[in-house]
Amino acid sequence: MKTGMKARAAGGRGMAAYKSRLGVAWMLVLVVILTACGGGAGADTGKPSAAAAQTPVNAETSAGAFPVTLQHMKGELVLKEKPKKIAVLDVKFLDQMLAVGEKPAGSVIAGGSTDFPEYLGDQPNGVQVLGTRDEPNLEAILSLDPDLIIMTDFQEKQYESVSKIAPTLVLDFYEDWRDTLTTVAKITDKPAEAEAVRQAYEDKVAGLKTKLSEKLGDETVALIRPRKEGIRIHGIEHRTGGILYRDLGLNMPPLVEEVGAEGSLEISMEEVPGIGADRYFVLSDELFAAEAEAMVNNPVWTSLDAVKNNRTYDVNSTLWIAYYGPLAIDLIVDEAAEALLGTN
Repeated sequence: MKTGMKARAAGGRGMAAYKSRLGVAWMLVLVVILTACGGGAGADTGKPSAAAAQTPVNAETSAGAFPVTLQHMKGELVLKEKPKKIAVLDVKFLDQMLAVGEKPAGSVIAGGSTDFPEYLGDQPNGVQVLGTRDEPNLEAILSLDPDLIIMTDFQEKQYESVSKIAPTLVLDFYEDWRDTLTTVAKITDKPAEAEAVRQAYEDKVAGLKTKLSEKLGDETVALIRPRKEGIRIHGIEHRTGGILYRDLGLNMPPLVEEVGAEGSLEISMEEVPGIGADRYFVLSDELFAAEAEAMVNNPVWTSLDAVKNNRTYDVNSTLWIAYYGPLAIDLIVDEAAEALLGTN
């Protein structure tokens, strides 16, 4: 575009020069009109943003919301106006933006998939695929020409290249979804929408916590995942463990309480009875389908009281441990509550 402008300037004689002066005049008139109509997010930059030129300021876009200063893992990032084209390098950011009624221009997908998560339905329609979380497509990001890129420290190796394309915000991969939602609200100027999402979640889990406590009493619940390395136990410091044990108030058996800050613990099949839970959520997907089948057919597993009493629940590990936006987490809560409240 800049090259084309220089070419026109170089050939600016006669009619071309006249048209150029006329164009400048019309641009000045447009600036005066827009200034008289009121600024938008671009008011802080001294020029009107495209959003301000197209839509009036309303409850969703407050004139005083920008500039916004964001603290992140690489320092400080100042947004002078609301970004028009955002690229996100983790599906949870896509989830976060959709939750507040926004949509990024581009997003990565999960490794091994060819499309956005099924639980999002058709909401991501029109969002450009930018590779996978593990391998972002730099060419696709570059062609998107975003105003802002949001990534996590999981993609640390790509940061140097990505940050040359556009201003880049790097968030902690393990950050609580509520903190991420606050950041997304600042970027998109949707504080009210974000607060509504958070409050709805808190209200839901508070109500379910009471119902679960009344039904389960002192019963304990474990979250496990059969893997090639063994049986993985997830504790309260794991993100899904936090949903079950903190948000829903489920009781942990002693071994789960001992998992610690690492968030998970690997044990052998022979050690599974030592978990001693009254109920089990069993995570499985295509990646470890064979291991999951081997576990549920193992005599050690079938001998457990929880198995004999039909108090084990198969859940999809892709949804339960791969996606951490509020839309996915809300579904996890629903599935956990339905399993525990709808059984004996």
